[in-house]
Amino acid sequence: MEIDWLEDFLALSSAGIFAKAADARNVSHSAFTRRIKNLEYWVGTPLFDRSVHPVVLTPAGEAFRQTAHSTISQLATARTEAKGLAKREGEVLEFTALHTLAISFFPPWISGIARSLGTLRSRVMAENFSGCVEAVLSGASDFMLCYHHASVPMIADDKRYPSVKIADDRLVAVCAPGPDGTPLHSLDNESFPFLAYSRESFLGKMTDGIVDRVGLRDACEFRYENSVAEALKTACVEGLGVAWLPQLCVQRELDGGRLLRLGDKGCENQISIRLYRSMERSRSDVERFWSFVRSSYE
Repeated sequence: MEIDWLEDFLALSSAGIFAKAADARNVSHSAFTRRIKNLEYWVGTPLFDRSVHPVVLTPAGEAFRQTAHSTISQLATARTEAKGLAKREGEVLEFTALHTLAISFFPPWISGIARSLGTLRSRVMAENFSGCVEAVLSGASDFMLCYHHASVPMIADDKRYPSVKIADDRLVAVCAPGPDGTPLHSLDNESFPFLAYSRESFLGKMTDGIVDRVGLRDACEFRYENSVAEALKTACVEGLGVAWLPQLCVQRELDGGRLLRLGDKGCENQISIRLYRSMERSRSDVERFWSFVRSSYE
């Protein structure tokens, strides 16, 4: 059971309409519905009566609502107390980042900044795209590290959640080499094994846009799905198929010949990496870090 499910449950119990509650929680309608169902599976009984519109709580849901409220409140109190202890040990910068950025980008990036600012204490929570947005909007993180492209909506309030572009990246098609050193697969073939992201993820949306733009949809023969680019990279290296991966994530494999780039630039998409912050979370260490990032990248 996840804390997000409880917060989703309370949002729907207030709104009564799945679409409104999903918007309030800043997640897609399908993801929100799935999380409510997961909670009901976990509890073992329906919590909402879907035979009416707006939906209403079942008797079990009414009984569960107080538990959800108290659980969230107790966890928030425990979190505040724990963070208070951490602050006495030294200020910690709280980051939420997409899984791929948390693994491949964040360590060298924060290390480079520390060489200028001195020792930094940081904590990174790896999340999916909607989880990252939710974390910064809810005040759970000081900063959010995400990919960005104009075609995928992001946080609209630039005054409360300003951002800085800290790197350019590119989504490129790659596959493993065969015994003779040439690519195992080709985008020019009638079909090729396709390694996909979940369609609701940022990189999934970007990949779908490329595939449709260049007319490769019918050629994609689905083999494997994973929302994390690092996992798809491993599948590519193992020769399972073709994936569109961030170039910074696969540069070592490309340089070492363990992966090969496919197609031309028309089969790729430019993306950027942006750092967002919540202006509502202001401390001296946060402001110092933010000022340095802005002066370094803007």
